[in-house]
Amino acid sequence: MDYRTVAKALLHEHPQIVAVALSRLPSEQAGEILKLLPSFVQADLLQRISQTEELPQEIVEEIDAMLAGIIRNHG
Repeated sequence: MDYRTVAKALLHEHPQIVAVALSRLPSEQAGEILKLLPSFVQADLLQRISQTEELPQEIVEEIDAMLAGIIRNHG
């Protein structure tokens, strides 16, 4: 996976979507992507990740599909 390209692509998504997407990745991959983002974005995403409650399965599946598409097309 090209972490830099995936990080750039995720910047075009809503921060809450990015937070959920990162939380669905293995921690090593999420960390590599997170550290490539601007520091103010990192702080916001970490706060969002820590405050995210359980989401409906349909939403999680949509986010997983979006993330898979980004990785397939950019990663």
